[in-house]
Amino acid sequence: MALKKTDKDTEPGKRSNFTKGTFLKLSGATLLVALAVAFSSILYFSYKDYIHPKNVYGRWIEIGTPEYDTEILTFSKRGVFRNERLITTDFEFDGTLITVTTGSGKSVYQVSGTFESPQLKRLTPSHPNQRFIKAGFEDSVNSGGGAAQKRRAALSEHFSSKK
Repeated sequence: MALKKTDKDTEPGKRSNFTKGTFLKLSGATLLVALAVAFSSILYFSYKDYIHPKNVYGRWIEIGTPEYDTEILTFSKRGVFRNERLITTDFEFDGTLITVTTGSGKSVYQVSGTFESPQLKRLTPSHPNQRFIKAGFEDSVNSGGGAAQKRRAALSEHFSSKK
């Protein structure tokens, strides 16, 4: 008994179920999925770069205080230093807030300012108010030291010019 050949086998020019339209739909869906995966990965890696602590590494100098009482914070891979003294070996950074936990409590700093004048503002504890500027950008802020320091400078200038 001989096997019966199907119509498909007998007609070499006959098309299969996989048509040009099906191929285009499948190619379009594959391209769409590939673009979605690429876009998602770009978003993920840019977010990871945004919240990386390297964005706050460096020296931050307190502004609005007299030179003899200026606090300097340094964030690095090794930890957080206040006035060249290690205060903790770890800190958290979520892209906007820096949380520093020490034996004396928790301090929270908010990244503010601009690219031309990167600044930190201490949120917790709220008193005394503290603002910091990244080292190298000190000229971008007016750190006059407040009204009292300006009055002292004006009085000093007035009496020193009377000689």
